[in-house]
Amino acid sequence: MDGMFGSFILDVAIGMVFIYLLLSLVASGVNEILASIVQSRAANLERGLRSLFSGDSISAGALTLVDDIYNHGLIRGLYPDPLKDLGDDSPLGWVSKLRLWLQKLVGMASTKTIAGVKNPLLLPSYIPARTFALAMIDILNKDKFNGKTAIQNIEDFLSSHRQQFAKNKAVEALLTLAIDAKYDAKKEEEKLQRFQANLENWYNDAMDRVSGWYKRYTQRVLLIVGLVLAIAFNVNSISIAHLLWVDRDIRDGMVSAATDYLKDHPNPPTANSEPAQPTTEKALVERMESSVNAVNEVTTKYLLPVGWRHTRFDYAKWWSENPSGMALDALVVLAGWLITAGALSLGASFWFDMLNKIMVVRNTVKPQEKSQTDPSKDN
Repeated sequence: MDGMFGSFILDVAIGMVFIYLLLSLVASGVNEILASIVQSRAANLERGLRSLFSGDSISAGALTLVDDIYNHGLIRGLYPDPLKDLGDDSPLGWVSKLRLWLQKLVGMASTKTIAGVKNPLLLPSYIPARTFALAMIDILNKDKFNGKTAIQNIEDFLSSHRQQFAKNKAVEALLTLAIDAKYDAKKEEEKLQRFQANLENWYNDAMDRVSGWYKRYTQRVLLIVGLVLAIAFNVNSISIAHLLWVDRDIRDGMVSAATDYLKDHPNPPTANSEPAQPTTEKALVERMESSVNAVNEVTTKYLLPVGWRHTRFDYAKWWSENPSGMALDALVVLAGWLITAGALSLGASFWFDMLNKIMVVRNTVKPQEKSQTDPSKDN
């Protein structure tokens, strides 16, 4: 009996997790489209570099190191359209202005502008560690033809700047990396290679932190998107769970649908919280359509309580007839929406892994349940 009840609970859980997975794929698609519009990955990378090079200007003149990095030829080559940014002197169009306004609205816009960059929407979303390190070495090695080695020029420049700006932590970090390379390697060419490796490791460590920022940002966006989807399509987790609890046919159907889904999709959905290059717009639209169709197919086939089945006039009439009862129902619905939004904020990858784990547990429970119900062959 305990095994049967355990299997019953697992079937309800599978149904709920499967619904959350399908809805999370829709929410992820919306988030990807929003990220493409506001260039949130590029903005997050700029934020990370500004955090890495916090403090006074490390370069000669008015440019900061962040300005120099983004204007270096190696980095310029990563721009989606560098020629457009460099050669177009016309003012920004209304579409770009709207996208920049949305970038501010979601809290990803930078408080500073980058010298030489007219349109922040054209900034790269990802800079490889090797490219960053080579650009840094070229920027710091200012006096290339004075007869000294590159590592000597870099150390001299950083040492003089360290004396001038004692509170600049970026200079302190870079000088530490240069000194480590100087004393760790024996040959001059090995010292520069060691410094490059130090820069790459330093940058990768910073990008791990930047990735964490973007994951938290994505989770907040998914929470908002999830709440909008829950309200727009009336996805009440409490009503869905109740239906799965009382209707065995729907419960079994959802388990069967989840099993078929895992067979057709053995690999987890692509994570969308990493600050890497975004997917093409065409691929985003196709993935969005596929996710929406999957939700519609499941909810329609199994008659799940999703969507608004009555007009606003019906709700207004019922409210006037029984305000206290409608208020209680509204609280339950609101709680169901919030549960849905919180679930979707965890992301599609989370629910895919959860569905797989529950399926494994269910497959171990079912054989035990069958063996308990089989009649004894002993007479």
